[in-house]
Amino acid sequence: MLCHRSACYRQLGIGFILLLQGFFIPRAVAWQLPDTTDQLTFSLITGSPGSDLYAVFGHSAIRLRNHDTGQDILYNYGTFDFNTPHFYWKFLRGKLLYMLSIDRTEELALYYRYENRALTEQIMNLNPTQKAALAAYLEWNYQPVHRYYLYDFFYDNCATVIRDVLEKQFNLQYVNDSTRNITFRQLLDEYLTDMPWSDFGIDLVLGLPADKRADFRNHMFLPDYLAAHLAQATLDDGQPLLQPAQILQPRTLSDTSHHLFTPMLLFVIVALLAIAITLSKNKTLKNIFDWVVLFSCSLGGLLLTFMWFGTDHIATKWNWNVLWINPLCIVLLWGMWQEAPWLRIAFATYAAILWLLLLTWGWFPQQFNMAVIPIWIALIARSMDREGVVFGLLLEKFNPPKN
Repeated sequence: MLCHRSACYRQLGIGFILLLQGFFIPRAVAWQLPDTTDQLTFSLITGSPGSDLYAVFGHSAIRLRNHDTGQDILYNYGTFDFNTPHFYWKFLRGKLLYMLSIDRTEELALYYRYENRALTEQIMNLNPTQKAALAAYLEWNYQPVHRYYLYDFFYDNCATVIRDVLEKQFNLQYVNDSTRNITFRQLLDEYLTDMPWSDFGIDLVLGLPADKRADFRNHMFLPDYLAAHLAQATLDDGQPLLQPAQILQPRTLSDTSHHLFTPMLLFVIVALLAIAITLSKNKTLKNIFDWVVLFSCSLGGLLLTFMWFGTDHIATKWNWNVLWINPLCIVLLWGMWQEAPWLRIAFATYAAILWLLLLTWGWFPQQFNMAVIPIWIALIARSMDREGVVFGLLLEKFNPPKN
């Protein structure tokens, strides 16, 4: 999935775009296809999830060993080249081509040992003819004219390409292709339990395509599921594709952490502050709070709108978070500055949208992160106060006029 060079993550600093990309720095490794394939062993390598966002979903690669020469390499489909013209702009917009690269297995093992991540191997039960076919395909695929492809987070990544290659080469059949009734977003959530801020950011950026039900093959966009599902695959002769998994490198320590300062805690505090400010008569505090919140919603809305319309990332299309974190919030700020006569209607409309989202929780086709509920409550309180009818009556009850 998202591959294993942490230096790439630190260099790019593009935040949650990284979850949509696989990343690895290509390196040239000398390799020559032997005349015979008896001495070759192919296997599926699965890297366990890491503690950082770029590594949280793990990684997949094909291992090829030549027992005669001692060569031991990995075919890695999660590679891009920093020398690509307009690299950062293409990266951001989802137009960057990824490619197949070859790396040394020992280097991956050293890196994973440093990161305290496990490596698992499943050897492929291939006869000499099948080995020759897979070796020839990988050699063809590695040619410069064939090695590039357009990456997609759910449908075309370093795990799904391996699935497609093996299915195409060996006409795989699956013993049991039944799956849980689960969406792409719910599959991601399994890996984000201990990363509440990453979970919130991912849920904010991903749109309705992430809430599509993932079938048996779709599950294999995640390396762990690729390994588990290919373990149920059989070759034409009924032989299992993969032997039982072996631990190449164990994970020595558990780094599970618990976060006290979570998005839910922060936004509950914001909601309580919004309600307190709404019930007060301090117009200065109200103006400052509303400007900060609405300006933040405007900036966030611009990002989501860009990810929807300005990029090729399928996963960020049709993102209904823009109903509440909307670039048009800047219009509300302008109306407040100008004391526009239509401002009450605008805030009433915004409050109605927020109420609709809140009341249809669980029925809305897109799954929102739970931490947005206190944000919606804060925005509803402030919008209804600006609209001036319902909260005006409440304020009269709490603060009756003095005779």
